[in-house]
Amino acid sequence: MSMKGIYLKEFNHTSWDSFSEGFEELGQKLDPAWVERARLQGIPADISRVLLCEMGEYVFEWIAKDIPALGDQSPAVYLETEEGAKALRAAIMRMPR
Repeated sequence: MSMKGIYLKEFNHTSWDSFSEGFEELGQKLDPAWVERARLQGIPADISRVLLCEMGEYVFEWIAKDIPALGDQSPAVYLETEEGAKALRAAIMRMPR
């Protein structure tokens, strides 16, 4: 099974909602230019809020890199489909903090 398949299988929408809500307050303080840039790059708002809070502007480099934990695919490739976006959400929740 691919890494995307593994993450998709473990994705739980309720868990993601709870996780991403933890970034609501901090997300309100994000640079609006970053938020707009993420929107223009097709990064869903919930994902961009979490990633921008954790990575800052570096997210724009990270999103295009092949990531070993994503099966040597880029997060941008995951975002090409709704299933991939769900898998990316699960992977983000597993990232060390």
